[in-house]
Amino acid sequence: MAKKGWTFRPTEFMHQVEEDLVEMQKEMVLYALTRVIFESPVDSGAYRANNRISVGSPDYSSDPSAGNPNIPKGAMDQETYNREAQKIVALGPYSVAYVQNNIIYGTAIEHGHSGQAAQGVYGIVSNDLRQRYGS
Repeated sequence: MAKKGWTFRPTEFMHQVEEDLVEMQKEMVLYALTRVIFESPVDSGAYRANNRISVGSPDYSSDPSAGNPNIPKGAMDQETYNREAQKIVALGPYSVAYVQNNIIYGTAIEHGHSGQAAQGVYGIVSNDLRQRYGS
């Protein structure tokens, strides 16, 4: 006859579940950051350099003077990636992470007003995330 009930109490493995959730969220956030960097149109590099990660609340800052125009579209801007990726250290169980871009012309780019990003950036990446991780 099968033994009934739990071998371990749920509280005994909850910590591991929470750690696994945080690791999955970190993977998703870093994937999103990588994709928005690769999809970003490049003129001065400011749009790409203003892709931001924040944890807990949105980061509404922007720096129009940031960026490297010598890194072509579709290439990794390692400085931006490294600066933002270190922010995920703050992720804890059930926290909210944001990936956003607040450069003043970002909305125009998202609506296709760039020959390099005619379909936008964040919409494409959002769809990609849904396909990769589910909705």
